[in-house]
Amino acid sequence: MKFKSLFYIVFASLLLVNCESYTEDLNNDPNAFIVAASDLLIGQAQLTFIQHMGSNNARYGAVFSNQMSGGDRQYLTLNTYSPNRSNYSDMWGDTYTQGIKTTELILNDESAGQTIAGIAEILQGAFYADMATLYGDVPYSEAVNPEIINPVYDSQASVISGGISSIASGINKVGTSSIAAGYGGNRLSGGTWAEAGNTLAARYSLISGDYAAAISYANNGVSSTVNDFVSVHGTSLDNRNLYYQFAIDERQDYLVATDAHSVNLLNGSVARALETPGNSEVYASYFLNDGSRVLLNTDDGGRFSQTSPMKLASYVENQLILAEAKFKTGNESGALEHLNNVRADLRTQYDSADGFPDSDASGNILLKQILEEKYLALIGELVTFHDLRRTRNFIGVPNKPTGSTGASDFPQRFLYPQSELDANENIPSPLPEFFAPTAVLSSY
Repeated sequence: MKFKSLFYIVFASLLLVNCESYTEDLNNDPNAFIVAASDLLIGQAQLTFIQHMGSNNARYGAVFSNQMSGGDRQYLTLNTYSPNRSNYSDMWGDTYTQGIKTTELILNDESAGQTIAGIAEILQGAFYADMATLYGDVPYSEAVNPEIINPVYDSQASVISGGISSIASGINKVGTSSIAAGYGGNRLSGGTWAEAGNTLAARYSLISGDYAAAISYANNGVSSTVNDFVSVHGTSLDNRNLYYQFAIDERQDYLVATDAHSVNLLNGSVARALETPGNSEVYASYFLNDGSRVLLNTDDGGRFSQTSPMKLASYVENQLILAEAKFKTGNESGALEHLNNVRADLRTQYDSADGFPDSDASGNILLKQILEEKYLALIGELVTFHDLRRTRNFIGVPNKPTGSTGASDFPQRFLYPQSELDANENIPSPLPEFFAPTAVLSSY
């Protein structure tokens, strides 16, 4: 009896083990990645970079900067500077989870190649620097540590500095690798990753007020419009220019340009600091008239068409960084040279020999010409929102109207999102106001 009982126990145990071996992987999808290779993850980081620079962040910045206008519903509240923390939750979350976290996974992957790791560092550095520029103090040193539920908020200055250092480290890794070589897919185009990285580092050095570093990085930045660092778009629904997707596919009439200051500068309603007969050609590139409304030019050949690239770091921006930084360090002749390089590029771009005459200005008139040229050359790019805040609106862009009165001030920051307020006990207290300048951008 004892032997029989022992036999049944052993037999049942073997049967149980065998059953477990047959079923232990039953719920695992063989087609689902458990661990993705870094050369696949880098594509996700690139998509998030395109989204961060060209989607909601850029549209909000364009409305706040009076380059575009809110035409309907939610965007009417942007047009009247009416803040809503919930509007920022997705923008914040996407950059941290899909951008910064993804690049951190790559940087922790010992098998990642040197070039992929360098690209990840450039993108992560830009993500961090831009988030700090937009919001002020943000999570950085503890941001992507899975063991920390409530990461601390680091100072805006230290995050921008850390972002620049990350970009510089990435530049040293990528060598002469071409953007068009397709690391992570064919979403991006341009010259080399080093050129693009140097222009990004120059951008955030300028924002931080380190003009010498801005000049140093920009000297090795994007060297021609052919080498502009841009997103690549097509005609398929999910691959179209992000402004086109929003204005045509998703939210028609939400985003327009009616009464925008950029329109008034280009149509002659407001005089420009530098006489520019070619304004009408620039206007036609960006905008369309529709009765009493001004719309974004989403037609074929327009700046916001289905297939139009979105500039992420460009030759024009790089030249105007050099122009401003040299002006601020006392080199007015150098500043004038770089401004006129942009004017020459515009003559070529629009095939207009007389449309964009050179400047011979000096002093604050020269600085205003540099900053106004950048405001109009980078319409729809997030960097223009940074410029107006950090220069204390030196070029005098009028505020958006708020009912029958004027807005009390120009928006100085994006709001910490409601999702972060609900989840992170380390969020700054008291919460900074929408019109409260950030530490770094208030020192121009």
